[in-house]
Amino acid sequence: MSEGDPPDRLSRLGDRIEQARAGEKPPAPAKPDDRGLGGALGYALRMGAELLGALLVGVALGWVFDRFLGTRPWGLIAFFFIGAAAGVMNVYRATVGGGRGGGAR
Repeated sequence: MSEGDPPDRLSRLGDRIEQARAGEKPPAPAKPDDRGLGGALGYALRMGAELLGALLVGVALGWVFDRFLGTRPWGLIAFFFIGAAAGVMNVYRATVGGGRGGGAR
């Protein structure tokens, strides 16, 4: 054995590694439409956020309206219902459009 040659055990290990790499298959990419439970959970969280966001904006606008005009609590009540209606419409649009932004026309 010369100095340039690898030891016998090391060369066998290298051969086994190469054989294992040759037999490896790359992992199959995930299908974009195969979302499973994670996709459903994300969709449900989005719908909840749409509804809650619209309600919060409506309540905040009603509170500001009441604060500056002194119409307490009527502005808050009115804008709560306006926010609720906007939230339901957002959820409806997202549901009818399949979450792709198409929505109702």
